[in-house]
Amino acid sequence: MQDENNHRPVFVTRHTAAAFMQISTDSFDAWVRSGYVPRATINRGQIIRWHWPSLEERLVELAKGPPIDPSTIDPTKPYIPRRRGPKKRTPEPGK
Repeated sequence: MQDENNHRPVFVTRHTAAAFMQISTDSFDAWVRSGYVPRATINRGQIIRWHWPSLEERLVELAKGPPIDPSTIDPTKPYIPRRRGPKKRTPEPGK
């Protein structure tokens, strides 16, 4: 996904990072949560970006080591993508 001038991206959104990796954004979020790939380098309100060269470096590093199955992630890790809009409230039992 390079532009017509063959410029490499430096900072990318989660959608772009997932597209470069050819995985879904849900998988990308899970990989970030598990620590399989690093967290966003820029996180300023609604501007969240990953440093693409760092992601590439991490993937190359992982490829050199023993195989790791990213599907065995721990879904309880603290990274949670931001939701848009108000949170939905669940009714308390008995009310």
